[in-house]
Amino acid sequence: MPRENHIQTPFLFILWISIFLLQENYFIDRVIAQNLSPPNFGSNHTKSLQGLYNFDSPIQAQVNQYQLLGQIAADPDIENRAFVMMQMTIIPGWHVFSVTQKDGGSMPTKIQLENNERFRQIGGFAPTVKYITKKNEFFDVPDEQHSGTVIWIAPIEILSGSREQLEIKAAFNGQVCDDEAKIGCILVKNNLTLHFEKKDVTSEIAAARQVADELGIRWSNIDNAQNTNNKSPTTETFSIDEIQVVEQTQLQGDWLRQLAIAFLGGLILNIMPCVLPVISLKILSFFEQAGKNRSYAFVLNLWYTFGILFVFLVLGILSQGLSVMFKYSYFSVGLCCVMFALTLSMLDIWEIRMPAFLGSGKSMQLMGQEGFFGAFFKGIITTLLAIPCSAPFLATALVWTQQETAKGNHHIAVLTYLVIGLGMASPYLLIGAFPELVRFLPKPGAWMDSFKKIMGFMMLSVVVWILYYLPIPLAVPTILLLFAVWFACWYIGKTPLTAKFAVRIRVWSVSLIVISATIILSFPIIFTETLQGAMQTKLEKWCEQNAERLVQKKYWNNFTPEKLETNLAAGKSVIVDFTADWCTTCKGLEKYVLNDKAVLAKIDEKEIVTLQADWTYGDENITSLLRQLGGEQVPTVAIFNPKEPNKPLALRGIFRTATLLERIDKLP
Repeated sequence: MPRENHIQTPFLFILWISIFLLQENYFIDRVIAQNLSPPNFGSNHTKSLQGLYNFDSPIQAQVNQYQLLGQIAADPDIENRAFVMMQMTIIPGWHVFSVTQKDGGSMPTKIQLENNERFRQIGGFAPTVKYITKKNEFFDVPDEQHSGTVIWIAPIEILSGSREQLEIKAAFNGQVCDDEAKIGCILVKNNLTLHFEKKDVTSEIAAARQVADELGIRWSNIDNAQNTNNKSPTTETFSIDEIQVVEQTQLQGDWLRQLAIAFLGGLILNIMPCVLPVISLKILSFFEQAGKNRSYAFVLNLWYTFGILFVFLVLGILSQGLSVMFKYSYFSVGLCCVMFALTLSMLDIWEIRMPAFLGSGKSMQLMGQEGFFGAFFKGIITTLLAIPCSAPFLATALVWTQQETAKGNHHIAVLTYLVIGLGMASPYLLIGAFPELVRFLPKPGAWMDSFKKIMGFMMLSVVVWILYYLPIPLAVPTILLLFAVWFACWYIGKTPLTAKFAVRIRVWSVSLIVISATIILSFPIIFTETLQGAMQTKLEKWCEQNAERLVQKKYWNNFTPEKLETNLAAGKSVIVDFTADWCTTCKGLEKYVLNDKAVLAKIDEKEIVTLQADWTYGDENITSLLRQLGGEQVPTVAIFNPKEPNKPLALRGIFRTATLLERIDKLP
């Protein structure tokens, strides 16, 4: 079959992926976990329905549904304390939901203050008027509604400077809905910059304090508020900077034992789901090695080992966790393109023609001459794809490494990473030293062409996996870039080896121009108006239109430092699951341990708050907390006790359901 006919295979594949990524349910599952770019901060904001809905009446379209204002007010009793006040005025016939709206119902109102070294929030936001409870026909959980004018107040402690010079940025998120449900709801996502205003707010503060007592909202570290669950508030103030992990799932022992654990973890990486599709590249070279002498096979596998060790050496020198590169979305985009180009080569769309890389000529020769550079490159690619996997024992070794690095023992970090790489490469070194281990494999023949294409389809699963965990606005631009890569590979592949040098230069130039132009039009590298920006705008519009459907889940809601601090201050135990979309081990842990029926029943029994910290894109707040817990590595599960909030338990890597249940039983 002519090679040009194979061009249909990746085309059908990319078309299928495009349809899959644009399914509405896919967005519903993932949109909450991704941070949308908020509008600029402002001192107040008034929102109109005009532009969100189309009305028959021009007058109706001009009605302002709400007005949002904010300010900083002085505490009349304590000099170094103040209050942040957010006021929303809603037109008659409309309402907003409370800050204590229960999970599984309508979207609660959330007010978050930006981190600032000049102050710290010491209590949650409490309204001056208690909400009204109403039944919602769409949810089992009743609505907690405010109408008219509602003021939310939270106490803060001034750490430096004066109250008069203080400036605070606040984010307000919620929704305003009409009482009759004829029009629907407006998604409220506004940021405000608050300043000090000198006015008497004594009555408002007293009213908010009383409501805080009734609702069990912890208002400060000196208040004696009780909560509705009759739990005693913590006597210790939670602070991320003061965290001291009291227990971790790691083995203690001398450095030789830890290196042995690192070696074992690297060995197991070879059978992790992230790596298996790419191992097919190496399997093909084994067929060729079965008919070669020992020295040739050993040198090839030695170069493959050098590729593996090179990546681990760089990580060790930088003292970075294995997952650090996958936090950067454009690294994943580039890796996706490399994997797709390799797949096209295995499907005979083109042949990779590099000096000493996989030989040249027909497909038989392609697999028959691996080449030293080819082996080295395969080692690098295999290791990069192994990075998101956390094999058993590997998390233990990495935690120990980061602890030693914190003590200044950087040489131990480098040594440990090299041992992990050596463990991963050990099977190939063994086969290189004893090639008779693969002599049972059949000799190269015509069957290899079919086998190679089957392996190529396995490689496509890696492309699917990378597209899955990319940020949603990046998915379509990346697919367009894959089309450009596909064209370039096809154009280069159809040019014969005997073509003149000028012809080959022209072909490569056209291919590079097509890829470069696609990158410029797709990603905001030079221009701001790009396909990625258009997808971001489309996603934000979709969120506004489907605001009612984006409700909180009962378990594992999105993590924020404010949620953690507020719940601990209210005397509630909190479990935080640190995960990432590219971490296959995390997904297995979530399915079989964290969402186990016995675990969820125990969580309900003890009324534990469960949060999920999505580290897919390297959120700085999550990174900071991971560092305090012992290292930037997922999966990690942190268990916070409200009585000792700064002394959490940390479970790393893979662990059993019984282990988690045992730790939960120790919580109040």
